[in-house]
Amino acid sequence: MQINEAMQQIADFARASQISDFDILGYDSMSESVEVFEGKVSNSEIQSAAALGIRVFKNTRPGIAFTERLTADALKVCLADAVSHCELTDPVNFSVAENRPAPAGNFDHRSDGFDRVGFADLTQFAIDLESKARTLDKRIENVPYTGAGRSRGTGFFLNSRGVSYQHTHEEFSAYSAAVAAAGEQKKMGFYSNSRRNFSELQQLGIAERAVERSVEQLGARPVPHGNYRVLFSNRVSGQIVSLYQSAFFALEALRGQSRLKGKLGEIIASPVFHLRSEALNTALKGARARDSEGVPTRNIDVVQNGKFVNFLYNLESAAADKVESTGNGSRSIASRTGTAFKNLVVTAGSQTREQLLSAGKILLIDKLEGAAGCSAVSGELSIGAQGFLCENGEIQHAVDRITLSSNFFDMLQNIEQLSCEYNDQYSSLRVPDMLVANIAVAG
Repeated sequence: MQINEAMQQIADFARASQISDFDILGYDSMSESVEVFEGKVSNSEIQSAAALGIRVFKNTRPGIAFTERLTADALKVCLADAVSHCELTDPVNFSVAENRPAPAGNFDHRSDGFDRVGFADLTQFAIDLESKARTLDKRIENVPYTGAGRSRGTGFFLNSRGVSYQHTHEEFSAYSAAVAAAGEQKKMGFYSNSRRNFSELQQLGIAERAVERSVEQLGARPVPHGNYRVLFSNRVSGQIVSLYQSAFFALEALRGQSRLKGKLGEIIASPVFHLRSEALNTALKGARARDSEGVPTRNIDVVQNGKFVNFLYNLESAAADKVESTGNGSRSIASRTGTAFKNLVVTAGSQTREQLLSAGKILLIDKLEGAAGCSAVSGELSIGAQGFLCENGEIQHAVDRITLSSNFFDMLQNIEQLSCEYNDQYSSLRVPDMLVANIAVAG
């Protein structure tokens, strides 16, 4: 049966079993992708999936179960599993979301002509990207992987209090990697992106970006140990902030896993730093009218001019703090609810990247390597990086084999300026270039 029909049926089974409080998540998705090498298809995938998960509350104890089989018998077993799970959980002081009005507007992210672009179109596009990458610069010795794809997913929600919605997302994506060589040194550059519409994706210069990123790192070497002013490019600034985003979640504070616990109203960052959850910004990928618990969303300031003004809440943390959920609940069909930004946005500054680089010696970082040394609980940051050493706006040389060390909460205080430029990724992250003082660098 179809996913929405299955969700209605398991809801009927729950009501017949005298389960008064429940909510159900479901999804129906498809994707197809192709990867090419030397003008031929090296790998291809076509996938489709549908599944649902139900959360029930019995005697104030929650239970969760999910199924990928959408038959009546499988749905009955799924419900029984969720009910039995209630015997293993502790009582909670919250239940499912009330049926309150959600923000108006179209939150679907649909493509123009999604079904008119087929596997043959994706394949030819990938072959053309690879061919271009091989010919753009004589130092390119290999293009190890290039690919393209399309995907569609629809998420569904309903609960026992009459909340019901669905959200559809469609997009096209592509990527390319190019290896440049100079003497014995080799560098690989990678670029990937996605867009709602195939025509927009075709105009991004994906091969050119991959080649540029490989060639510009030739001749890279470490810099001397010391403390540097570092400009995190908008290519990596979003990664930095997102690594530590859980510090702004009330649920993590309640668990003692946020250094921001008890700091509401305090200055925690530079006055140029303004952090928001922009659920209603439909230009961004994470826009939603309701969160995954059915709570209406809203735009919310988290840090305003350096002052910490709001935690983000789901139903559980809101009940614990005796406040309303901010609509930032996040749950999959098989998991308990966590918290998430609905589009993480740092307000841009007024200067360009070039202007920020023009004042003195600055280490421009545009690639991070792993995150094993980063802890959202302590704020510690130790991470490999690549980039460029710049002086008065001029690139001196490319930089690699370095490790950056700091603490995220110190970094927030040490932000000097933010650029007026975001990267071009189609995502739910919008963070401009960040100029940060006093970052320890080791070669």
